[in-house]
Amino acid sequence: MRAGLDESSIAEARAWRAAAPVELHERLASTNDRLDELAASGAPEGTLVLALEQLQGRGRHGRAWASPPGGLYFSFLLRPDEAMSQRLPATLLGGLAVCQALEAFAPPHAPPQLKWPNDVLLAGRKVAGVLGEMSRGPEGNRLLIGVGINLAADPRQAAPELREVAASLGEVTPAPDAVSVLRAFFGAFAALHALVEAGREAEVLAAAAARMPLLGQRVQVRLPQRVARGVFSGLSASGGLVLESEGGARRDVLLAGEVERLRPQ
Repeated sequence: MRAGLDESSIAEARAWRAAAPVELHERLASTNDRLDELAASGAPEGTLVLALEQLQGRGRHGRAWASPPGGLYFSFLLRPDEAMSQRLPATLLGGLAVCQALEAFAPPHAPPQLKWPNDVLLAGRKVAGVLGEMSRGPEGNRLLIGVGINLAADPRQAAPELREVAASLGEVTPAPDAVSVLRAFFGAFAALHALVEAGREAEVLAAAAARMPLLGQRVQVRLPQRVARGVFSGLSASGGLVLESEGGARRDVLLAGEVERLRPQ
């Protein structure tokens, strides 16, 4: 295992839900899949599964997520009640926590930014991603939040097609140790989760929007059946992207899609 990284140090870094189980794997197909197995068996909120390498890591829509050694790949469990599940923009919450955590390590000239709905960017390239998966079973609701952060790993070596879009933290600053990043992440996540529990999710959404470089820009959003274009004017109460046509004649709230800046004609 990586020096300094063991189940005890991971549990200490995840002070949030401190009594919940922790699993550390050298190599795993998918941390979300393993966590889902534990959740189906009644694992409590806060249960954490971490791997040094994923063989079948995935992002949204089942896309592969390159997970070579040198990154930080983990999934943790939430068990929101029905009311909380309606108010909890889980993927956005996880992405904002990653962004806030990496702000402590990234240099001032390259602050981490959020790309709606689930990517964290560094110098305009993807350094982390978050995947939220919600399901319901006899043991109650289970919400899996999977996080992949490229610390010192170079995902472009594992997948050459990522050469222009992927980055690692180690490219712009000495890569921090995994335990420090975990501690920063769960410290940020605990504070954000507490805001939502207190009914202050608007503050979370405002903090997320402030880190989105495309906010206020003309964008296009690729949807399964069409491409929507307009001005990215903000986030809805559920974390959706609010898209307004120029002149404000039409307003759409999009819950998923691939957003990109529209180039001037």
